[in-house]
Amino acid sequence: MDFFFYMTVIIGLSLIYYGYESKKKYELKMKEVELEEKKIELEMKKLDHQSKIQDPAEKA
Repeated sequence: MDFFFYMTVIIGLSLIYYGYESKKKYELKMKEVELEEKKIELEMKKLDHQSKIQDPAEKA
């Protein structure tokens, strides 16, 4: 009976650890996606800014 109890505890702890690792990987992936989104927004702002700078020069 003690053997089954210890096996249950070990399996439970391993499942909790696996869940924790999966959560960390998921959160890391979400941060990478957010960072990529911010990079894209920055690139869009740079292009918009460049087009605004060039437009007055073309009008003159």
